[in-house]
Amino acid sequence: MAHQRKINPGGTRGTIFREVARIRLEDAEVLLKRKRYGGAVYLAGYAVECRLKWAITEQRWPDPYLPAEFEKHDWDLLLDAAQLRRELQKEENDKLRAVYSDLAERWGPELRYQLKVIEPNEAERLYRGIRQVYDWLCDYGSL
Repeated sequence: MAHQRKINPGGTRGTIFREVARIRLEDAEVLLKRKRYGGAVYLAGYAVECRLKWAITEQRWPDPYLPAEFEKHDWDLLLDAAQLRRELQKEENDKLRAVYSDLAERWGPELRYQLKVIEPNEAERLYRGIRQVYDWLCDYGSL
């Protein structure tokens, strides 16, 4: 009989989040170029969320699965669980920390599910900030 791993509710494998993050960021870039600003911002922000979830599973190695309590849309919760807040607080990350704080605060349902049109300048600003956070996550350590 094959050994079956007991999976906590949620239980998504971390590598799924890593790949989904990459794909959704590519989708966001296409939408931004097509002037579909709301979708671009949503997918780029979701890419950051997925990247943070992957970082959590990296911290939990050898268990590569994300526990159910982290199947959330809360960047701050995810950043802490990934043990990355201390890195973000370093002096050389002052500008990034300000960008992250603004975005994490805005990454609520109002931004994720808004129906009003995002103006092009605001969409570009949000996307650049989200991309900056995403790139930092990709560059940091084994991420």
